Amino acid sequence: MQIIFDTNHSAMDFTNVNYEIFPNAPERCPFKDCSMPVKLKKHGFYKRFFISKSFSGLLYIRRYICPICGRTVSMLPVFCLQYFQYSALDILNILSELYLSGIPLNKLIRKVKQNFPFMDRRNINYYRKRIVLNRYLIQYGLNLISPEYIFAGEIPENQKWVKTFLEIVRILHPHVFLRDFSNLIGKSFMTSQFILA
Repeated sequence: MQIIFDTNHSAMDFTNVNYEIFPNAPERCPFKDCSMPVKLKKHGFYKRFFISKSFSGLLYIRRYICPICGRTVSMLPVFCLQYFQYSALDILNILSELYLSGIPLNKLIRKVKQNFPFMDRRNINYYRKRIVLNRYLIQYGLNLISPEYIFAGEIPENQKWVKTFLEIVRILHPHVFLRDFSNLIGKSFMTSQFILA
């Protein structure tokens, strides 16, 4: 399990083992079938590759273990996206530019390659498909975060829905959306619905 936490630290601050920049251990096991009121114990760090506009490299991620059930919890800074190397914020910004600004895909790819030389059409199309495939899960998460975003009436087609979703994320603020969605649903908005949290 991964818990997203807010931080004012940059990715560079996570390139060394640093106990000070992570939140305290959870006071209760976050696994629903355990949920024991026991403070989790420190369980070392693991390395994770991360790519953003301003940083590319390995990060050290803090882990805790439940002394009752023996399962581990990783503490991910809010700019990381579970199961993805690219920054959550950069993925949202690329998709927003594609859907909200109306920029053609070829032109967007040329622009994106200035900051992400290895990102191509395949990556962006994968992100687009994943959002559509996760549409109902994302909508469920949005409803939990802010009930005023429950769609009433006719269900909009995918293209229109994705635009609305990206506008809502802007209103909520991307970091707030990423943290709240992950901590309420147990996975990121881009994680396959078939991967268990």
